[in-house]
Amino acid sequence: MSETPIEDYLDELLRRTRADARTTRRLLDEASDHLHATAAELHSDGLARQAAETEAVRRFGPVTPIVHATLRRSFRALLLEVLRAALFLAGCGLVAVGISGFVALAMNLWAGRSFVGGQTVFPGRGASVHETADDAVVLRVIAGLVGLLLLLGYLGWRRHVRSPHLLPAGLVDALGAAAFAAATAGLAIASADQAAQTGTPGLGFPLSGALVALPATVYFCIRAARALLPSGTGPHESERR
Repeated sequence: MSETPIEDYLDELLRRTRADARTTRRLLDEASDHLHATAAELHSDGLARQAAETEAVRRFGPVTPIVHATLRRSFRALLLEVLRAALFLAGCGLVAVGISGFVALAMNLWAGRSFVGGQTVFPGRGASVHETADDAVVLRVIAGLVGLLLLLGYLGWRRHVRSPHLLPAGLVDALGAAAFAAATAGLAIASADQAAQTGTPGLGFPLSGALVALPATVYFCIRAARALLPSGTGPHESERR
């Protein structure tokens, strides 16, 4: 028989638990408090310390059901965080589309509708110049409004639903940076192709998107760098803390 049944039990619980750090820490704290309280009560009733700990462990129950229950809760928490991250990225993407609609509107006013609504390199566009130019504004702005609603939902979810952070730090921002960088590259290539084929007519259609995707890429790169790179811990930094 082990001389420290409670410590052995907690060690096994720690080894077999596959939950996030916060959940694991809380589980161990709660189990430790309960086990030691029960053992102290049994010891005060006359049992030897080792026998009291063994009985406390027996009453608490085997590790396996606890591990399975914790794993299910942790998986649900991970799924919810992934959905929340997807909501944030989708909202940001749609808001960027909406901003590009205002850029297209400025291009319509500054360079004329043919700059945005002219024949583009994108296939399947048979609408008139005016219709294409107006749709580039109206449909994108509507998408931006939907994106704002998604971000409001994300902020409300984050404020009222507390959940542990299970995704690695900076992962969501890195994904956002990668997505916007890909959009910037694709739209820049389309803009260059458009300029080579038709000149200025239709150039504003992809260019308006590229002009928004580029600063969005920079923004998410800065957020990812702040989350991933270690902060300075020099003497001056320690004094400020």
